Amino acid sequence: MIKKTLYSLLTIITLSCATNIDNKEVISKITKDNLTIKHVDVLQESNYYNVITDLEQSVNSSKEAWKNAPELNQLHRIITIDKVSNKFLKRLNAGNYLNDDKVIAYRFIKTDKSNEYIGYTVILFHDQNQSTLYYELHAAPYEYYPLGGVKQLINKGLVEEINKIENEYNKKHPIKLDNL
Repeated sequence: MIKKTLYSLLTIITLSCATNIDNKEVISKITKDNLTIKHVDVLQESNYYNVITDLEQSVNSSKEAWKNAPELNQLHRIITIDKVSNKFLKRLNAGNYLNDDKVIAYRFIKTDKSNEYIGYTVILFHDQNQSTLYYELHAAPYEYYPLGGVKQLINKGLVEEINKIENEYNKKHPIKLDNL
């Protein structure tokens, strides 16, 4: 009887101390628009340590692939990969996050009076704070579903930033091909 009572008390205490994350509130904190949040799905839960490890592995494999690529301007691409990934890692390291801090990838649907929007975001939770690692919002239908969750969305954001820098570079330094 005493064991059962103690177990019940421990269960109640544990449940009362557990912090539930209100997904709609999380999404509303990161957006400053007049859209209504209709639905939020958690795609994947991870942690800070896994994000850092996955990022370092992705950057290394990407750089290795570009070293072996026959494309022109491969050196500039490798430098850009370093620049963007180091900036992202510096931002993460500046936060003094713990290895087990939660990182959650979300898919959400927002609406206004006549339109629907689909968005994806990756949020890092530390203590009572949240930091957005990735965010995108598109008019529906949007035919993209990141099965890779946290890693895929963060990599997508980094690749978008790398491509933006590369496009600007290529506009300023057009490639001149010799006539064959």
